[in-house]
Amino acid sequence: MSGYRGLFKVREFRFLYAAYTLSYLGDQFAAVAISVLVFGRSGSPLLTAIAYASAWIPALVGGPLLGPLVDRLPRRMVLVVCDVARAALVGVILLPGMPVWLIILLLYAAHLATPPFVAARAAILPDILDDEAYVTGNGLINITNQVSQIAGFAVGGAVVIAIQPTGAILVNAATFLLSAVLVLAGVRSRAAPRRQLARSYRQDWWDGFRYVFTDPWLRGCLLLVWVTSAFSNAPEAIAYPYAKELGHGPVLAGVLLAAPALGMVLGAVLMTRVFRVETRDRLLIPGALLQASVLVLIFAQPPYPVVILLYFVGGIGGSFMVPLNAIFIQRVRDDFRGRAMAVAIAGLTAGQGLGFLLAGALASLGLRMAIVVGICGVLCVLTTSVTARMWSSADGGMDIDQMRKAS
Repeated sequence: MSGYRGLFKVREFRFLYAAYTLSYLGDQFAAVAISVLVFGRSGSPLLTAIAYASAWIPALVGGPLLGPLVDRLPRRMVLVVCDVARAALVGVILLPGMPVWLIILLLYAAHLATPPFVAARAAILPDILDDEAYVTGNGLINITNQVSQIAGFAVGGAVVIAIQPTGAILVNAATFLLSAVLVLAGVRSRAAPRRQLARSYRQDWWDGFRYVFTDPWLRGCLLLVWVTSAFSNAPEAIAYPYAKELGHGPVLAGVLLAAPALGMVLGAVLMTRVFRVETRDRLLIPGALLQASVLVLIFAQPPYPVVILLYFVGGIGGSFMVPLNAIFIQRVRDDFRGRAMAVAIAGLTAGQGLGFLLAGALASLGLRMAIVVGICGVLCVLTTSVTARMWSSADGGMDIDQMRKAS
């Protein structure tokens, strides 16, 4: 199998890819619609922000709490149940007379099902695609996520205007239902992993956490991704104030948010389709350091075209996470994949949330936005350097190819 086209010769991948892409794109439309709906009914920026954060905060609970289900139950069942649950909860929002507080509560409940869905998708994909085909397929899904995010936010406003917020939310619920149908129709049912029976649900959760953090390679890998993502994404929280500082407004803020995503798309293609495996593996840590170091250059307070270019280059460096995500899953034993991904999702979400808070707190001190971005860059370089050294020295310095053979 060669290239992205070869992936679609695998029937199960076609259906799983379509299902995941549909539900993810629907979420992007709904993110804009929910903001408009909540602000229109409440007039409160705080409630609007709380509603918007529903796409991230539930992962802190849903990942660790529901992750063991991915290893206890058939993974196709987990995918379908999560889709149906999200469709039902989002659909209830559309009932007439729903108070704002209940809308927000339903949103958080719906997004609790996202981490186990993502974990189940990640856990089942190695059963569908082998070896490098899996890395390529995982890369394509990540690229599609980035493109969907850009497209969703770019046209989400137009969609909301055309069909109103309730219409966009209805579309989101429909994408979840269609995703469930696609999974049922095209993904083969497999038995749940049974290598190690759990004594209790709590023990299941604890065993998964311990499995990840007592393995130096897995622990170092996660820490590298968490800290790099936390500090490199932190400037997203001040995109609009930074755009204002650069003499522009919402349009530039949107470009600043889109530039890293576009860079990651290009980098992901290079990492998964252009570079040889040996070259790609050698570029993982340099990519992380590149993503971190470009932010330090913002200390010089360059004009906005240079800032956009630096953000784009940083996104290229950030694409190191795309193949590394696949390598991480390949390293994890099958009966721990769901719990390992749940831990990864929770840590990634928590790190990004703390990074956003850090950027906001620094900006509130009266610092120039360029200085705030530069500080985030320095912190990113320092923490990335430390965690990269920890990871590269794990298991006596074995390289990635050796780690694959050892697992």
